[in-house]
Amino acid sequence: MNTLIVIPARYQSSRFPGKPLALLQGKPMIWHVWSRATQIKMADKVIVCTEDDRILKVVSEFGGEVVMTSKEHHTGSDRVAEVAGLYPEFQLVVNLQGDLPLFSPLVIDRLIQEGGRWIESGQADLVTLCAKIDLEEEIFSPNTVKLVRNSIGNILYFSRSPIPHIERGTPLSSESGFLKHYGVYLYHREFLLKTANCPEGNLEKRERLEQLRVLEAGGSIIRAVEIASEEAKQFCEVNTPSDLVCADANLSSQILRERNPTI
Repeated sequence: MNTLIVIPARYQSSRFPGKPLALLQGKPMIWHVWSRATQIKMADKVIVCTEDDRILKVVSEFGGEVVMTSKEHHTGSDRVAEVAGLYPEFQLVVNLQGDLPLFSPLVIDRLIQEGGRWIESGQADLVTLCAKIDLEEEIFSPNTVKLVRNSIGNILYFSRSPIPHIERGTPLSSESGFLKHYGVYLYHREFLLKTANCPEGNLEKRERLEQLRVLEAGGSIIRAVEIASEEAKQFCEVNTPSDLVCADANLSSQILRERNPTI
């Protein structure tokens, strides 16, 4: 199935206004996301979407394809759905967040390949990413979104709270079963357009997690491709200026390792 990658890049971030244009190794962060997205082998088209003329101008100048979307959207998925509506020739749509400057294109290829099979066979309506958590601070952090699955791999719920329940100080192991959610989404285009028109649910409002809209509406299946801990480190979001400093240091280390594989 033909695959469209859409990168939502919003200027008016409450915690870090203008972050898509923040410089990382001398280039705007959105350039890094777009550049890596163009390396996804299973992608047939990559589009940046935004609500701001400044981002539109920068993306156009470095040669990326960019679409101006409504300022009224409340979530990135709503913005992605507007773009998907313009391209009926694509059956699969990836919502790739614009604040993931270090993500691995190979992981997105796996998401499209494995998730695409699930979607095509009717085993899933929406596919995302997850990885095991082994740090107590992440389990109890509201900034880390957790998920739980049933015995056949379908996701039951997402939360900012620890799920399943655990007491602080409980010894953790690789079998503890805590999974962290990473906000990259693969949709069938028609399903994305349908869910974008659904009203925001109470659970979505309380948890501030847009993916809960799909579960709360009922009748839909979400699954997750589980990735390794080392791969997961490349999917750290840049939400604050301090996150940008960390991303810059990590990118420097990554470039150094690529130039000197023996390090």
